[in-house]
Amino acid sequence: MKSPKQISTVTIIGSGNVATALGTALIEAGITIIEVFSPNINNSKTLATKLKCRYINNIEDINTTSDLYIIAIPDKEITNVISQLNDINGIVVHTSGSQPVNILDANHLNYGVFYPLQTFTKNEIVNFKDVPICIESPNKKTSESLIELADKISTNVVLLNSNQRQHLHLTAVTVNNFTNLLYNVANELLDEKEIDFSLLYPLIRETANKINKVNPAEAQTGPAKRNDTQTINKHLELLREYPEFREIYKLLSDQITKKYHGKL
Repeated sequence: MKSPKQISTVTIIGSGNVATALGTALIEAGITIIEVFSPNINNSKTLATKLKCRYINNIEDINTTSDLYIIAIPDKEITNVISQLNDINGIVVHTSGSQPVNILDANHLNYGVFYPLQTFTKNEIVNFKDVPICIESPNKKTSESLIELADKISTNVVLLNSNQRQHLHLTAVTVNNFTNLLYNVANELLDEKEIDFSLLYPLIRETANKINKVNPAEAQTGPAKRNDTQTINKHLELLREYPEFREIYKLLSDQITKKYHGKL
């Protein structure tokens, strides 16, 4: 059986958090980054300096010989960038959780998705070995090449179709972005009462660690799980001065009560 084409050279289109994290991980795995493109020359130069490669801010100057072109930019900009990539023989992928794979279909024969499921910050080092990487391509050989590359930087590589990946992204937003919003709400409330938010750190860690051992449904605790309406009403009273936070608390409590007691 013929082995998939090995990917050894990469062009990165984008200079944000995902581009930075992926580029760093690929370099550490021995992959050569040929260049970084960003319309902002300062951003392009900053990442290229980190990755020790060429930087450009004119998309027409992108080389046409890389094995892989990683589009790591905001979703709304992907279509525009794709339409400007011409005469490229390598594999073209996007890193979006929500965009379908066939968004790349019009311009490129070899295309796919290389979606790392993690939250990234430029100055924070992420252990990529633990990051799930979701692969998709309509071409079997292309898919195999992407899996082989992903295996070099992660121990958690999965094949998902566009519909599956979009649902995964939906739940990622739920457990990450929405949870962080609740942290923000808690921080603001505690600040007003001159209470240090760090007092919640052990609880936050234990809550996150618990679902490594049991199903989230089994891990649920709290007044709504117990149907403790007296405590819930007391909390709602404390939140009268914060109507938006109060609505969030009531909505989530109602959902927990409905799940565990079948009624609101």
